[in-house]
Amino acid sequence: MTHDHLTPGSLIELARSAQMVPVVAEDREEFGRALILQGYAPERAAHMAAVGILDNDGALQMLARHRLRYSSQVQA
Repeated sequence: MTHDHLTPGSLIELARSAQMVPVVAEDREEFGRALILQGYAPERAAHMAAVGILDNDGALQMLARHRLRYSSQVQA
């Protein structure tokens, strides 16, 4: 499937085929940083990043996927 022309249907197909990836502390740190940039208070962002967001959260999974993709490109 090409990603040049994403449609609602193709996005649904991608979402349904997605597998969970492991989330590590580095992902949660980046998530906390993003929350602060979105205007959350540092204390609230730290709590949400540490314990308030489950590993199956879409944004957290996206960060983990990016980390995995980037780390595999760096090693190659």
